[in-house]
Amino acid sequence: MGLSGNEKCNVLIISASYGAGHYQVSNALALMIRQQRPAWNVEICDFLNCTNPYLKNALLFSYKQVIKHFAKGYKWYYQATSQLNPNSKLRQILNRVGSEKLLETIYNLNPDVIVCTFPNPAGMVSYLKSCGYIDIPLVTVITDVAFHNQWLHPFVDAYILAADVVARHLRRKGVPASKLHVTGIPLRPEFSVTCHNPSIWEDYDISPDLFTLMIMGGGCGLLTGIESIFNELLHQDLPMQILAVTGTNYTLARKLETISRSSKIPLRVLGFVDDIAQLMEISDLLLTKAGGVTVFEALAKKLPMLIYKPLPGHERNNVRYLLKHKAAIQARSKEQVIDTIVRCVNDPSILNGMRKSMDSIARPFAARDAANIIIQMAEDYRKSRNQAKIYTVS
Repeated sequence: MGLSGNEKCNVLIISASYGAGHYQVSNALALMIRQQRPAWNVEICDFLNCTNPYLKNALLFSYKQVIKHFAKGYKWYYQATSQLNPNSKLRQILNRVGSEKLLETIYNLNPDVIVCTFPNPAGMVSYLKSCGYIDIPLVTVITDVAFHNQWLHPFVDAYILAADVVARHLRRKGVPASKLHVTGIPLRPEFSVTCHNPSIWEDYDISPDLFTLMIMGGGCGLLTGIESIFNELLHQDLPMQILAVTGTNYTLARKLETISRSSKIPLRVLGFVDDIAQLMEISDLLLTKAGGVTVFEALAKKLPMLIYKPLPGHERNNVRYLLKHKAAIQARSKEQVIDTIVRCVNDPSILNGMRKSMDSIARPFAARDAANIIIQMAEDYRKSRNQAKIYTVS
C-alpha cells in the first residue's frame, strides 16, 4: 500500500556531468516520478559539485582528452579496476572524496530514497551508510550492459539494470536476486510512443523519400574518424541523406559544415538537439560508438545500428550484447563503415532483419518500471519513519 494522499516524499538523484547519458537517465527518472507523484520533491545533483571546483574542471577536461586521444589508456584503467574489491583501500579512499559535502546535501533535502546514476556517488552514499550517518534506501542505476566492479557497493538496496545478462553477472558476484531489477535503461517518455511531427522534414530541410543515415557520438560528439569517413562517403552518388548530431563538439560541427558544401549527398549538421526521438523515428540507420543510453534509445525506436570504434570496456560490452541479439552491425575500419552503409542503402532486408531482432531486447518503458520501484522504496521508508515516530512517543 502507498502513503496517504497528503504524504509527500523527497527523492535525491545523484548523477555526474561526464558526458550526457547519466544526466539523461536522471532526467528521465525525475520526470517519470513527478508524473506519478506530482506533489513529490525530486532533486538532481552533480556529485562533482561536492568536490573542489578546480578538481571538477580538471576531471572533466581529463575525461574528454582520454576519450578522444588515449583510448588505450582508458582500456588499461577499465581492465585494471574491473575486479577491484568494493572494500579495497583505494575504493574506500575514493568513496570519501567529497562525502562531507554530499552528506550536507543529503541532510538538507532529507530524502526518502537516494538514486545514483553514476558509480562514484553510489560508493560515497554506501560509505555514509556504512558509517551510520544515514539509513536511507540507495538505488543504483547501471547505465550500460556493464560488468564492472565500480558499480558494486555493499550498502546498495536495489540495482536498476539494462539487461538480464547484467543481473546474472551480479548474482555471480554475490548480489541477492531480490536486489536486482531488469527494466532496461530509463529513457524519456518520447521513446515509448510514436512522436515525430510531420513537419520535421521541413524543419530540418530533409527529404522523406531518401535513405536517412543518422550519426551520433554521445553528448560530446566524440566519434573518432568521422571526418575521414565523410570525405569519402559524401562524394559517392547514393540516394541518401545524413543527419550529423555533433552535440557540444563545435569544432567537429564546423568541419562537417565545410565538408557539406561540396557534398553530393545532403548533409545536415545539427549540433545539440532535444528531439532525438523524432530524428530516430525518421532515420533508417544509426552510426554510433555504442554509448548505453544511445543504444537503448535506438532499440526503443527500432533503429538499426552500425557500430564504429566503441570505447573499451562498457561500450564494447554494449556492442557484444547487440551483436549477440543481431540488433547491430560492427565495422572495424573506415572501409567497412562505408561498405556497410552502401549495402544497407541498396538492400533494405538487412535493416528489416535487425529491426525484428530488436523486439526481444527493446525496453521503451524502462523509466516507468524503474520509477515504480523507486517510488515503492521511498514510500516504504517514509512509512517506517512515521511508525518509528509513533513508537517513540508511546
